[in-house]
Amino acid sequence: MSIPRMSKGFTLTEVLITIGIIGLMVAMGAPALSELMESQRLDSRSNDLLSSLLLARSEAVTRNTPIAVCPINPSAPEDCDADAGWQSGWIAFEDDAAAGVTGGRDASESILDTYTGMGGQMAVISASYGDYIRYLPSGAASDTGTFNICVADTTAMEIVVNATGHPRLTDAECE
Repeated sequence: MSIPRMSKGFTLTEVLITIGIIGLMVAMGAPALSELMESQRLDSRSNDLLSSLLLARSEAVTRNTPIAVCPINPSAPEDCDADAGWQSGWIAFEDDAAAGVTGGRDASESILDTYTGMGGQMAVISASYGDYIRYLPSGAASDTGTFNICVADTTAMEIVVNATGHPRLTDAECE
C-alpha cells in the first residue's frame, strides 16, 4: 500500500489567481492614490502662498511699513517678474515707495520671504494681482482680489484677499 504524498507548495493555478487578484486590487487603488497625492500637493502649495501673504500682512503692521509680495524672477530670485507668473515662486519684501517703484523691489529693500516655484502641473492665476500685492502698515491690502491655484487643470483652491487684507483659502474650480 502506498502512502499519499503531502504537497509542499502552491500549484501554478493558485499562484496565477493570487497574482490576478493582487493586480486587480492595485489597478482599482491607483487612481484614488493619484487623486490623493494631487490633493495633498494642492493643499501644500496653497498653504505656502497663504503663509507668505499672512507673513507680509503681519510684518506690514509690525514694521509699520508697506510690504509687497510679487512673482519671482526665476533667473534673478531677488527681483520681481510679473511675466514669470506666481507658479514660478514669489518674494515678500519691504516696499519703500520712496526708494523707487511701488510693488517692484529695489536693491535697498530687504527681502522677508522667498518661495521658489510650485513645480510641474501647477498654475496660479490672479487677475487681481498680476504684478504684486501690497500690504499697508494698517494690514489692509492695496486691493481686494483672488489667487486661483490649480493642479493639472482638475482641482483648485482659491485664496481670497478681502478689504481688510486678510487672506483665506476656499475650494474653487480651475479657471
